[in-house]
Amino acid sequence: MSHCTCGCGHGKTLTLTSPRVTAETTVEEAKLRPGALEVLQRFGINHCCGAHLSLREAAAAAGAPLEDLMDSLAATGDRA
Repeated sequence: MSHCTCGCGHGKTLTLTSPRVTAETTVEEAKLRPGALEVLQRFGINHCCGAHLSLREAAAAAGAPLEDLMDSLAATGDRA
């Protein structure tokens, strides 16, 4: 198993504050949902060092259309 060496602390346990994914949900919160990590990777979202970003910010940084990202995440569960 590989470990992140960037120092972002992404391995810590989080409690989700919202049951729904929105554009303001952080990457860290979103990636905890079943199937979401694969979606984030497909869109080029940095789920390690970019975990503190909102999905809106992460999509912009990756050059990914936010609506497409949100639609793909919605397929893994609910979103607002």
